[in-house]
Amino acid sequence: MPSNSNSKKLYLSSDKPWQAVYTTEEGYSLYKTEAPSSWKMAQFTKILRAIPSLQSQSSNGVGTEASLKDSFGLLAEIEYHTFHAARIRYGGEEKSADEFFSRKGFNVYGRNYIFTGHNGIEYVWKMESDKCKLFVNDSSNTPIANFHQMRRGFLHHARPAFLEIFGEDLDEHMIDLIVVTFVYMERFRKEQEIAVATATATA
Repeated sequence: MPSNSNSKKLYLSSDKPWQAVYTTEEGYSLYKTEAPSSWKMAQFTKILRAIPSLQSQSSNGVGTEASLKDSFGLLAEIEYHTFHAARIRYGGEEKSADEFFSRKGFNVYGRNYIFTGHNGIEYVWKMESDKCKLFVNDSSNTPIANFHQMRRGFLHHARPAFLEIFGEDLDEHMIDLIVVTFVYMERFRKEQEIAVATATATA
């Protein structure tokens, strides 16, 4: 899935999507994820969204994005459990991950996770070895989002991790949902990666 000049890019301040600040190409902090610091994977994640400054919005010629400040409101919470499904609190509802997603089909890296947007369209997250990609869940297989891992700069130019979102018709609520599901999926994918590495090391 190549980078597209018409896409929206959200740059992450770390290589951990569940513990990072998400910044637009213009340099405005749009989302922030928080998880308890621990030697192990966090058991709880908060996803926060920037609150535009009302004072700045009322100024002539200043748009909403340009008025974003370092003030955030709670968008979603994800609570992880060892022996049963995670709980996702979003949009005034609380669902288990099994209720939030349906799992149909798979590839060598795991199952496909399907959810429905408020627009009635089904989307599917597909796992790869080092990231997740989001598509419309129909025969068109239209790409919607692609996660680009951080580059350290040894063989290539260094760059931060970023989430690339395609589709000019996606409204801010749909982008919110993409970010929420992305945080869940990447944390889940990382858990699977750690489990495989541990099993291989002890085999």
